[in-house]
Parts: sequence; C-alpha cells; structure tokens
Amino acid sequence: MTKTTILIPAALVLASTSAFAQSNVTLYGILSEGIAWVNNDGGHSNVKTVTGPNQNNRVGLRISEDLGGGNHAIATLENGFDITSGKLQQGGRMFGRQAYVGLSNDTYGTLTLGRQYDMFWDYFTPISSAAATSGLADHPGDSDNLIGSWRYSNAVKYTSPTVAGVNAEAMYAFSNSAGEFSENRAFGGGIGYDQGPLKIAAAYVEMDQPGTLNPSGAVSDDFQGASFLTFRTSPLNSNIGTAKQRNVGVGGRYDFGHGMRVNALVDTIRYTYRDGTSFRLDNYDVSIDYNLTPSLVLGAAYVYSAGKYGGVSANPHWHTAALSLDYFLSKRTDVFIFDDFQRVSGPYAVAALYLDAPSSTRSQNMVVVGMRHKF
Repeated sequence: MTKTTILIPAALVLASTSAFAQSNVTLYGILSEGIAWVNNDGGHSNVKTVTGPNQNNRVGLRISEDLGGGNHAIATLENGFDITSGKLQQGGRMFGRQAYVGLSNDTYGTLTLGRQYDMFWDYFTPISSAAATSGLADHPGDSDNLIGSWRYSNAVKYTSPTVAGVNAEAMYAFSNSAGEFSENRAFGGGIGYDQGPLKIAAAYVEMDQPGTLNPSGAVSDDFQGASFLTFRTSPLNSNIGTAKQRNVGVGGRYDFGHGMRVNALVDTIRYTYRDGTSFRLDNYDVSIDYNLTPSLVLGAAYVYSAGKYGGVSANPHWHTAALSLDYFLSKRTDVFIFDDFQRVSGPYAVAALYLDAPSSTRSQNMVVVGMRHKF
C-alpha cells in the first residue's frame, strides 16, 4: 500500500516548546466496491452493488511523534464509509473504525486509549476464511467479530513488544455508567507467535450486557447491527438482549512457500441472555490461499459451525464454503471474484451471509465481482 507521509516539525505544532522532534502523519485508505448476485436475499433473488465486499472502505490518519529514548506518542483516526452512497458507517460516527491516542516504548510496549479493535480481530482475522478468500465467508452472524461488526469504545489496550516472535495483548473497555460498572463493559487478552513460516495465536474476549441498554458503554448500536448479525437476542423473545458473551479461540497459519498458505481456526462463542436462555456456537474454519502466478491468487475455504441452545430444544448447524480469484493489476489495485455459499439445518438456523438479508430457504449463495484500490 502506498501511503502519503507528511513530516511536521513539532516546533510548528507546539509553539510553547523549543524541541525539534518530528511527527510523522500518514494518510491511508481503501476503496472497494462490487456487484453481487444473491440467489435468495430476504426471499427474492437480487443483483445489487455492495460496498467493501473484500475489505471495508476507509480513510485514516496514523500519527507518530518521536519523543526520544525509544519513546513515541502515537494516534490513529480512521473513518469508515459506504462508497456506494458516500454515507458514514459504524452508526454515523466520524471515526467509527478507530480513534485512539497512546504512548509506545520500544522496550516496554504500547498503551492506547480510545475506540479500538479486540484481540480476535488482531490475531484471527488475518487467518480467517473471509480473509483467505477475499470475501464475506463469515462465521454465522459474525458472532466472533472477525469481519469487524463492532469496535470497543472507552477502551484501554496494552500491546507488548515482540520478543523471539512472541507478543501479547490485553484490553479493558469501560461501561462509563455511574453505579453500573459492569453494564456494557468488555475485557480480554491474547498471545501470539509469528516467526518464519508459522503463525499461531490464542485469545479470549468477554462482554457484559453489550448493546443499547447502555449506549455509552463499550459496544452499542454496532453490536446490535443488521439482520444478518444473528444471536444478539433471546431465541424466545427478540426484545431480550445479551447478558454476557464470551469468545475463546485458537488458530494458526503455515506458509509452505511457493505462494501456498494454509490457515486453521477453532473458536467457541457462548451467549447468555437476560431471560436465562443461552446459546453456544463452535466454529471450525480451514482455508488456503495460493499464488497461481505472482499476480493471481486462488482462495478456498470451508467453515463448519455447530450450535446448541439452552432453554430451547434446538441444535442448529451451518456449512459455509467459499472460492475466490484475486488478480492484482498493481501493488495497489486488484480485481476479484468470489462465491460464498451457506447451507443450514436444524431449528433456529438461518442462512444469512454478511451484507445479505436472511434467506427464506435453507441456503444462500452470493457471487461478487469487484475491484479494490489502496492508497
């Protein structure tokens, strides 16, 4: 990705200091758009434009100031938008994707405060089926947030330095509610190893009473989400939300060389609802991406998801498969085609690929052709 970097002498920014440290301000972004055919989009076949089908659209600023002695002041402001209409995403937030400030030390790591991603996104999204196939082959309802349905406001996050390929993360996102410390808070941690051909990671994230009950908390309207983001409410009453959600996962990648990479990921998602019912979803994700030529990448993936409700007699199942071709016209621009397919069985199972209305049948198929430009 080509980035525009502006060097701003600190003396021009802070007139009260005589220091001559430099601030690096990097402007970056992604523009992605596609045309999709869906066999059953809320009960009807459909041809439509889709925004960000292989990577969400964004414009961002990344800031780093050298404070000397291996210390840096850092910040990121990242806006998400719908390229089809030009509207803001993430609930209309100006910087809904990321907005944080922090301090980084080469020896002790990085501490950031603001709106941020969790460790499932940091560790597992790069090895997920959706990433490998440049598409929308999410785990049902994006329950583990690997496509990035929600971010965490009010978050304090620590990332360790990488030592011998190993690094760790920890995060706490405040409820910001006086007298209700646990009403819409979140916390988690993760550890990863990335060196040579091998990448492995494990992570845990917990959210207490997420959603709009406390809209100023860690996750709110973006957690409630659209119709394809299932499981947010009780199976008995859609007006009763989530009391607790816990995500645990482990996954990895191995690069065999010659452009071939194999990914595997297993995670389990546990929901407890405010009426005492519950839901467990186990995802088994395997994918491969292979450079047929230096410019042409083939992706293939399969995800098996097994669910089990508590308080309701239902054990739903999901089978999700994906196939893609991605051709790079340059380092910054590519064109792609992918086919995502999902079939379900059992009570309460709904076929609903990301960005589509739930299917009225037991299956849903989505084919997308599009292009992406990075800057």
